[in-house]
Amino acid sequence: YRGMMHSPRSHQRSHPSEWSPADVEATEHWIVAVDAVHADREQHPANGVPPECTLGAACAAAPALARSLALVCHHGLHGLLMQWAFSEASERLQQRAVPRFWEQYRQLVRSQASVSADDRGAVKAAQRRGVRALLDAASELLRAAEAELSALSFLEGKAWPGGDATAGGGGGGLSPHPRQPEVEAELVVWLGASVREELLTSLQTLVLTAAPHSDALHLWLVIAWRRLFVDGTRKGCSG
Repeated sequence: YRGMMHSPRSHQRSHPSEWSPADVEATEHWIVAVDAVHADREQHPANGVPPECTLGAACAAAPALARSLALVCHHGLHGLLMQWAFSEASERLQQRAVPRFWEQYRQLVRSQASVSADDRGAVKAAQRRGVRALLDAASELLRAAEAELSALSFLEGKAWPGGDATAGGGGGGLSPHPRQPEVEAELVVWLGASVREELLTSLQTLVLTAAPHSDALHLWLVIAWRRLFVDGTRKGCSG
């Protein structure tokens, strides 16, 4: 992140002749936008509970930020901004949410190590703990994903004030970079139908890749499902 933010400025100082006024403008507004997205995500609590979209609130309170986002798009960089934001979101999920998900599993395994298979009551209780652990872990994982999606969806929909407008006269009379349709098209294909679908698909891959062993999630799901099915059936019969 820091390399992305400061390298353009370093290059600009070292090679000023290679930078047009439009290059300079686009870079300055890119840095503002990236810094705002990064700050927004770092403000969310570690457990991934999504508060109100603070990036949207920041844009509403600071017209300059909304204008920077609009100018980033005006310079043909919306797809690149989305790609960067998606990569950052995936990395945060991989480093924070996914390890917490599997830590629930590891704690469950440790707690059940002393359960005797001959003690049916203890086995049932252990299975029910497994159900609760799975539901808690999945809920926390989903909250973390939703927190990331709040900012990503905001950027994807250009939901800031004037998000569908060009720089107009506010860009100092500078002409934007010529757009590169082939680059934008590649980014659109990479993002797919929606950023939500892409992030949830990525999250699924991250969870499976980080599993303690290849069958961990399958076994956890099967045991939880069987316990829920048996308990539900018995309640239905008794009712």
